[in-house]
Amino acid sequence: MRQRFNMLRRLVGLYAAVEGMHSADLQRTTAAVRETELVIVAEQHIAESVRIDGREALAIEDGVGWVISKTQQETAGWRRQRLEQVRQERKQSNDAASQQYMASRLKREQMQHMFDEIASRIKIEEGRQAQAASDDRFLARRRWTVTKEKMRDDREMKAS
Repeated sequence: MRQRFNMLRRLVGLYAAVEGMHSADLQRTTAAVRETELVIVAEQHIAESVRIDGREALAIEDGVGWVISKTQQETAGWRRQRLEQVRQERKQSNDAASQQYMASRLKREQMQHMFDEIASRIKIEEGRQAQAASDDRFLARRRWTVTKEKMRDDREMKAS
């Protein structure tokens, strides 16, 4: 049982390490999603700024400035679409990492529960064995005492 206990202890450690790796992967993918979302927000600010520049160019009748602004708005739109695709891909990757982490966490908790249960059984069994050994010593002492008294009584009876 002790050998199984030690093997289980190593397995619990292994499952904890795997859970840690999955946790790190989840943190990495979550950070990637956040980073993409921040870039999208920055791109939205750039697009808004370009729209304002385009309005100003129209107000002062600057045709070249307006064309440049229009081109920059289209470019910002394309970049935003691409960033949205990247965000979706990263979000899917993050969801998969989250599921993998939750599965590994559940497995580790199951192994930890099994380990704790076996540790408890071993402790109970060791207590029983210690009590049995104590009981055996007590009974052996008592038999020895009874036998010694019986021998003394037999000697006294023979002597009388």
